[in-house]
Amino acid sequence: MRILALITILFYNTLIYSQMAVLDTTWEAALQMARESGKPIFVDAYTQWCGPCKWMAAHTFTREDVGGFYNQHFINVKMDMEHGEGLLFARAYDVSRYPTFLFIDAEGEMLHRGLGRMSAQQFLELGAAALDSTRQLGTLERAYEAGNRSSQTMRAYARALHQAGCGSPATIALEYLEQQEDWATSENLQLIAELAPPDIHHPMFQFLAQNRRLAYQQVDPALVDQTLKAGIGVQISREGISAEDEVTAAFREVWPAQGRQYAIEYQLKQLRQSKEEEDRQRYIALALELDENYSIENSSQLQAMAWTFTVFSKEQSHLLQARKWAEQALKIDDSCASHTLMAAICLRLKEKGYGIHCAERAIELGKKEGVDIRMPEGLLRDLQGLE
Repeated sequence: MRILALITILFYNTLIYSQMAVLDTTWEAALQMARESGKPIFVDAYTQWCGPCKWMAAHTFTREDVGGFYNQHFINVKMDMEHGEGLLFARAYDVSRYPTFLFIDAEGEMLHRGLGRMSAQQFLELGAAALDSTRQLGTLERAYEAGNRSSQTMRAYARALHQAGCGSPATIALEYLEQQEDWATSENLQLIAELAPPDIHHPMFQFLAQNRRLAYQQVDPALVDQTLKAGIGVQISREGISAEDEVTAAFREVWPAQGRQYAIEYQLKQLRQSKEEEDRQRYIALALELDENYSIENSSQLQAMAWTFTVFSKEQSHLLQARKWAEQALKIDDSCASHTLMAAICLRLKEKGYGIHCAERAIELGKKEGVDIRMPEGLLRDLQGLE
């Protein structure tokens, strides 16, 4: 049979990432296999220099559950977008960001696509969407271009564009909303919170800001705040606002009560990237102000402050403060990231026993989460080497 012959020919060009078989082959051969197997093609569109591409190959593609699902449902192909056929493929399918994941039928029509580093769960969900005609980006795009303006199609199309990192999802979402009598339904508020662009002048952003409290009742409040904070942050950057009172005022326009807290969190995020000693000292002062005056219940914020104190300062009091934040983060989020952080702080404080426990727990959780465990493995070795 031709398909058996093709499999035999391609055997030596197949990269086995543990459970996921990814072909490094010609595009025509992949299309032929798709035609004969009845399966769509999954394409890992990568570049050799792309860090997230390497991470996906090492940590998500290697998962047994990922391999089982993708091997069952797709012909899996990897293609370098900067060499050989990949150059033409990138032009044909408009690939300019990496890694891009494409799902293509046997006739070469794009069914669905995704973008960027993903956990195993996210990657499996992407594959499931590619098999669902009601969620496939290509199918929705063709329906939209053919004049389909049903509410279901437009909502799904806007979301698919957003998840693929292409097109103008907010434009489609706004077109849909302009057909609706009531923007404040649970379904519409969810869409607005997901897709409102970071532009304080955009109608979707303005509606969300003005109806923030109502949105909290229908949508995850964290998503609502994340969307609004992104818009305020872009405004601050675009207008070159740097004075602390002006930064605070910008956030208080939306959150009169929490404006100062959110202004501090925004400034901490900016200052983390600086190597200037003045900025580092400013970071420390703001983080301590945040801790003293507000209840911090976001594990990511706690982890960020703890990591930054561990890197920025050698003072014992600051390391102990970092340890306190790491403990709080662990109570909220029993994850590889939280345990890795605590292991790193224990190494600095020379707490060998508890540090080893945290590093081992981080490795255990990291394997389950499908994330990179090289850092906790390195920390474990260093902790075991302590006197």
